[in-house]
Amino acid sequence: MSNDQRPTPVLDNPEETRSKLESWLSAQLGDTVSIPSLSVPEGTGMSNITMVFDAQHGGAEAAYVARIEPRGEYLAFPEYDLGIQCRVMEMLAANSDIPVPEIVAKELTGEVLGQPFYIMKKTDGVIPPDMPPYHMDGWLTEEAPETRRQLWLAGLKRLAQVNTLDISSPAIRSALNACAIPRSLDEQLTYWENYYQWGYQRNGERLPHDVAASTLQWLRDHQPKEQAVALCWGDSRMANVIFSPDKTDVAALLDWEMVALGDPLQDVAWWIYMDELFSHGLDFPPLEGFPSRQESAEAWAQLSGFNTDQLHYYLVFAGLRFALLLGRMSIGMGNEDSINSHFSSCFEVKYLEKILSEKSA
Repeated sequence: MSNDQRPTPVLDNPEETRSKLESWLSAQLGDTVSIPSLSVPEGTGMSNITMVFDAQHGGAEAAYVARIEPRGEYLAFPEYDLGIQCRVMEMLAANSDIPVPEIVAKELTGEVLGQPFYIMKKTDGVIPPDMPPYHMDGWLTEEAPETRRQLWLAGLKRLAQVNTLDISSPAIRSALNACAIPRSLDEQLTYWENYYQWGYQRNGERLPHDVAASTLQWLRDHQPKEQAVALCWGDSRMANVIFSPDKTDVAALLDWEMVALGDPLQDVAWWIYMDELFSHGLDFPPLEGFPSRQESAEAWAQLSGFNTDQLHYYLVFAGLRFALLLGRMSIGMGNEDSINSHFSSCFEVKYLEKILSEKSA
């Protein structure tokens, strides 16, 4: 899927947004703020709008990143709550050493820009590209296999850190209780069943996704007893990690819009599945140095203390979620005819079927 096929939300009026943001941020910081320009990078995500800008104030200049809640008829999710993302990142910053971007300002009423938004300090570092996938192009293709392995394992280490956060701590428990998020596998399955009902409508007609429907039933039929309830990042993948400039550690974990409570195995399964999908799933060989599925799962298990007995189940769960999301994106782009009659030709569906066919460990 190329950038011109990627349904990234866009900013309607960048200059008007720049002016309003400049005035609002001046009031928030108690200092005159100048924002010469702002940009909306292409291919940065399929949900929130991302803006990057430099701001001059107090005799200095700093780089910032803003996230704006999207609007439109065909959005990736039925509901958005930037407040949840803010609370989770602020909770992690205050109660752990899990690296997250620093939020400097937030406006969650929509009164300033018409939509809620928050602003973060730009974190120095490098991010594996999303499109084209990092196995195909970008700076990772130029790194030594040893460096790729080190980065992968550094990401897994931070993922395990998220999954082992003490959610019984009063401050953490209080923050999570204030968030309307799924709190069990059962609630997550219900969410995605409802997502299928909501997301596959076009002009009053429901568009079938036979593989998704059968996989949802498979997930219900094979639903395991949850081995643990932990904090799950949700969108845990390499392209949501800012690695340190020296490429030895993680500088920040990004995108907390799919945060949930549940079996943390779902996080490492998503991490593995998204990597496999954009290499094996596209019939493209992965870069040398990346550990295998088994080695990655074992490394995470050693770091987190959780077992991986149900990895196959959660790989299927990962494939189902991504297939539903990408199908929803295609509907929004007006490709409902191909979705309705040719789902079996879609790479994400083909790889989901492959995972389903594998024997559970």
